[in-house]
Amino acid sequence: MSTTSTDLTARTPRQEYASMISLIEVPVLNEKYWSKVPEVAADGIMLDLEDSATPENKERVRERVIEVLADIDYFGGRRIIVRSNNIGSPWGRADLEALAAVDADIVISYPKVETVEELDEVVAIMRGAGRVHPLHVMIETARALIELDRIAAHPAVVGLHFGYVDLAADIGSRPFDADGMLSSLTSGYARAKIATAAAAYGLWATGGSLIPEYKDLEKVRAFIQTWSDLGFTACIAVSPAHLPIINEVMRPSAAEVDRARQVCDVYEETVARGEPAAVLNGRVITLPDYRVARLVLERA
Repeated sequence: MSTTSTDLTARTPRQEYASMISLIEVPVLNEKYWSKVPEVAADGIMLDLEDSATPENKERVRERVIEVLADIDYFGGRRIIVRSNNIGSPWGRADLEALAAVDADIVISYPKVETVEELDEVVAIMRGAGRVHPLHVMIETARALIELDRIAAHPAVVGLHFGYVDLAADIGSRPFDADGMLSSLTSGYARAKIATAAAAYGLWATGGSLIPEYKDLEKVRAFIQTWSDLGFTACIAVSPAHLPIINEVMRPSAAEVDRARQVCDVYEETVARGEPAAVLNGRVITLPDYRVARLVLERA
């Protein structure tokens, strides 16, 4: 077995954002919720210019978002994600121009993407207005699902999100089954494809905690578990009550962390000695095994 220093040191977006397991959307115009940002148990804070902003207050929300981004310390070191409007809307271009002028390290969550040419235009708008922020693109339409491979390969894209309710609306299907869980008929193919594309291109991938019975925390736990089982790396909470569940379910267990540490130690020691194969408890440890183990440690 052989490898290079590049294999061991290069970081993909999946690794760069590995510690961001839980996210929550916080309305910037609601002081009750906004005041809780410094103490909320989330790894990432999402500011929304799209769904939660009505047409009448879109500009005010944008102004407020730009204001709060001037005080990065308020976020307590958490990742900051801002969901813009799509450039096909009356507000998308202005959103991107305003956010491109922000010096802070933020991620743009771009909704209802459909083609790689659209992403090129998004990047051009940001470049012309100041700074190109990395993109977390939301797969919410049938066209996006068809174009997913090209979208995931775009150099500005660092993450994918599965907008399962919007996708069902676009296709004309029902998002939830009779038990109130995500329909495997509607979303099984899309979820697996998005998880696979994220892994293939080294991207982080988010699901959501929204189900009809979102106050049934046992059902929410079972739902969130499906994101982890599929390989999604993070989850956006629809309610603060979901954050403890996300943090527990989506993070590696103590046993998984211990195993990953052993894999990394054995593999690195073997490579340092120049030996052809790493073996742990009678099993060969490959470079992919090492990469997975390193990701587990970063997520932990």
